[in-house]
Amino acid sequence: MLNILKIVLVKKIFDLENFNKSLVFIRPYLVVVLLTVLSSVLFSLFSAARPILIQLAVDKYISPNSNSVDSLTGLLINNLNFSFSLFMLMIFIFLIIESVFQFFFIYKSNHISQLVIKDIRSDLFKKILNFKISYFDSNPIGRTVTRVISDIEAIGAMFSQGILSVFGDLFKIIIIVLWMLFSNWKLALLGLSFFPLLIFSTMVFQRLMKKTFEEIRTSISKLNVFVYEHITGMHIVKMFNQEHQELKKFKKINKQYTLNNIDSVLYFSIFLPVIDIFSAVSMGLIVWFGGVIIMDDLNSINNIANTSLGQIISFILLINMLFRPLRSLADKFNTLQMGTVAASRVFKLINKKNMHEQSLGVNDIELYKGDILFKDLSFSYKLGEIVLDDVNLEIKSGETIAIVGPTGSGKTTLINLITRFYTIKNGNIFIGNTDINKLELNTLRNNIGLILQDTFLFSDTIYNNITFYNKKSKEEINELIQKMGLMCFINSFPDGLDHQIGERGIFLSMGQRQLISFIRTYVSSAPILILDEATSSMDSETESLIKKAINFLTRNKTSIIIAHRLSTIKNADKIIFLKEGRVMEKGTHEELIKLKGFYWNYYKTQLV
Repeated sequence: MLNILKIVLVKKIFDLENFNKSLVFIRPYLVVVLLTVLSSVLFSLFSAARPILIQLAVDKYISPNSNSVDSLTGLLINNLNFSFSLFMLMIFIFLIIESVFQFFFIYKSNHISQLVIKDIRSDLFKKILNFKISYFDSNPIGRTVTRVISDIEAIGAMFSQGILSVFGDLFKIIIIVLWMLFSNWKLALLGLSFFPLLIFSTMVFQRLMKKTFEEIRTSISKLNVFVYEHITGMHIVKMFNQEHQELKKFKKINKQYTLNNIDSVLYFSIFLPVIDIFSAVSMGLIVWFGGVIIMDDLNSINNIANTSLGQIISFILLINMLFRPLRSLADKFNTLQMGTVAASRVFKLINKKNMHEQSLGVNDIELYKGDILFKDLSFSYKLGEIVLDDVNLEIKSGETIAIVGPTGSGKTTLINLITRFYTIKNGNIFIGNTDINKLELNTLRNNIGLILQDTFLFSDTIYNNITFYNKKSKEEINELIQKMGLMCFINSFPDGLDHQIGERGIFLSMGQRQLISFIRTYVSSAPILILDEATSSMDSETESLIKKAINFLTRNKTSIIIAHRLSTIKNADKIIFLKEGRVMEKGTHEELIKLKGFYWNYYKTQLV
């Protein structure tokens, strides 16, 4: 019986594999967990004893002429010398103690649940922070957000509403079954006759519900992805008048989510009455057979002897209490199944292999002042789609090079490789004669100042965005901004460095966002600068500030600029022209103009 219950209540409901993984996060709170489980067991013991106390009250005080019971209950009845009032007072005290254990269990189980949620979410986010960029390129943001937020909330609900209470429920079931068998085993077998059918029904129900809840979690993920993408891209939706079309798409996804939930409600609506029917029939059998025995005083019928009124009442209450954990489980089945499905998705992400960046390696800061060499470098994001093809390039220390070329020529990929956002598999990149794959990753990135065309800023103040990496005081930051000649730019904001820029810097222009990014990079003091210039046109004042900032930043640094402005291109020490992933031309502006090749045509187009 115990093994069957374990299978039904643990393996079949919680999914043992993910259940065991969840237990890892309980270990730091093991003492509190054990006390909580103990309180659950004691609460179950006290609550299971209530029907027995009622039997004693009935057979001793209310119906003393009822059939005697030659069992432990009978011995207790015969040896009770308390008045009825005193006995009821003892029951009241008994209930108070039971309530104390119940309070401790409810409070602590939910408390532990919140701590486990915190730890799992922190562990998951730590894993995500160490994933390769390729993961984020191939997985929608909304899907990852679902794992971190709603999936982990579902796991928390599973903890608070199920896992810890299972121990108490199992103990309660064992105590009730043992007491019933000991007190009147034939009447007990009669009352438990439908229990195997109930277990079978639970197993069938679980299989149906698990599939449904997998579909529900998938639908939630799709909803999150869709809503996130469309809120962030609302300007595009409105500009192209696609509100109606996108609403149709949303309704389709939302309808599927609704249908999945309706399926779960259907199964639940079938399962709950099944439990009630089995429970009612079991109690009915006890009332019928027990009533016949008492009324006819035929102790020999069906070999069921010595049955009292109190015992029948007790058995009815015990049967109800026996079915209650499974009925309670049915009430919480949605939460429990959703939690196990969510756990499988979360732990799948936590245990994801081959997605973590390798950070160990050489940690020599001086080498970053050396030359940069691209040797026989080839790269593909997807098999068979070559993005860089046998690139060979040397950049002298302190030199500024401008990389130009048509869209899709591989310019951004060079940045992704030198920063090790992607792993180099064919060819090498050397900094100071050391292969960057052998460099310590954090040190490598600390020595590269990266300014992307699509500048990312956090929803915070200008100061906190500037000091995201290097935590300098406001006085130090103001001094550095003064050196860059951008103090007038900072003073143009009402609150200066304390100005709130909105989500992703939405309250700023592209030029303003890029200027803040320039200051952030300068504060980092990285010896290598990588800059992807913005392509959009800006007002003359911002354009002038950006040119000034670029000239300042590239001083005494090894600079790689994906250039779009002619002024930046012409001022570079060397120009690299990329096309279809290959270096087609390289040299100074004057040298490449004389060649009248790819760069010459590009230059003429820019002039037009």
